Amino acid sequence: MAYGAIITAMPDPSLVAMLELAKRLAVEAAGIALPHMGRTSARLKADQSLVTEVDGHIQGHILSAIGQTFPDHAIIAEEKQTDPDARPAPTDARFCWVIDPLDGTRNYAWSFPCYSTSIAVLDRGRPVVGVVYGHHMRMLYAATMGGGATVNDVPVRMVGDLPGSELLIGVPSSKDKLTAAVVCRWVESRGFVCRNLGSTALHLGILAAGGLSAVFCKRCKIWDLAAGVLMVREAGGRVVHLHGSKVVHQDAPYDLDSFGLSQDPGADVPFLATTADAFERVMGSIEDLVERH
Repeated sequence: MAYGAIITAMPDPSLVAMLELAKRLAVEAAGIALPHMGRTSARLKADQSLVTEVDGHIQGHILSAIGQTFPDHAIIAEEKQTDPDARPAPTDARFCWVIDPLDGTRNYAWSFPCYSTSIAVLDRGRPVVGVVYGHHMRMLYAATMGGGATVNDVPVRMVGDLPGSELLIGVPSSKDKLTAAVVCRWVESRGFVCRNLGSTALHLGILAAGGLSAVFCKRCKIWDLAAGVLMVREAGGRVVHLHGSKVVHQDAPYDLDSFGLSQDPGADVPFLATTADAFERVMGSIEDLVERH
């Protein structure tokens, strides 16, 4: 993969204000997390995923800042759902912030230095601002609708796979049957090379920046991918919703470009994101598996 600079139109000033706040808060999250990596208390949630005290501290900091600056905006956050009496519901407000304070909490708890903070803003369900910050990498991936994608404030756009290269694909840690079947298919019969960093949000940022050909995940939540979806699309890539019969919609892939905010925010959103060049090759290799699972 490679990436190159691109000149984009200036985004709406209101999006710029939200983007700058999201970028600042994502970087500040690293300041909260780094001193406590591997030394904070952790517990299992009902879904058996891990959460630490630092997840809560970061989320509280982010929610407080958003509430002070944009009190009329709704919020969906992984570790604590918004109190409907405190701010608008996601279905009532025009703008809704979607937050994952630490994507890669298991890595963080184990002192494995690969995790991120993801912050997105949806305009009636459609991502318009997205930020992912890789704490140890010090990589700030960002995008606004119509304003393009950036890495550490440098504009980027996908320019295609390296000639003759094997595809490099970000895969999840999930042990479900579909994920196992997909990864085995790619490795054994397609010769693709898989990478798992333990953070879907980080995978998507890296894809947008040109470091991966594709990203796949079955057990993914809105807060894992809302920011990354926008980055990939603004960088020239594709994101499709992998959900049984919806893999093909009116003879074309079912593009994931908005989220239903009336649905359970904890529901899985299976997806495949790719560069434009790699889409047919990657999607075609697993479409039958998705339909069966």
